[in-house]
Amino acid sequence: MTAKDDMKKLVEEIYAVRDRGYIEGTLALIGDDCTFRMAGNTRLAPFSTELGGHAFRQVIAQLITAWDLSKISTTGIHVDEDAQIVFAHREGEVKHIPSGVSFHTEFVDKIHFRDGKPVKIVEFVDTLQVAETTRIIQVA
Repeated sequence: MTAKDDMKKLVEEIYAVRDRGYIEGTLALIGDDCTFRMAGNTRLAPFSTELGGHAFRQVIAQLITAWDLSKISTTGIHVDEDAQIVFAHREGEVKHIPSGVSFHTEFVDKIHFRDGKPVKIVEFVDTLQVAETTRIIQVA
């Protein structure tokens, strides 16, 4: 198996475990040296702030606890083996568990790798939809 195949397989495994809501399994697959950030305005902090270490673990746990992605599908994965980056396009129905609000959406994850492990995840989502659903902001 090539490094390209290994990166793609690991991303698919991470999504399969995450989509079942398994926090510790997701974190074990990602590893300890990764950061996460949702691309967007700093008003969405802590999600829009690059976090690593314990804060990374907390934000991933919070996202898995609050967002049901069991009806999301991965529609495409592009692996740039030279740059060691995976782009994954996902879409489907998302449910914000605390509010019960469900909606159809799509998003892209950009996952940077080093030595076969994810080291940085940047998620490109509809940040206005996230902010409104979680009531971080209210738009009239």
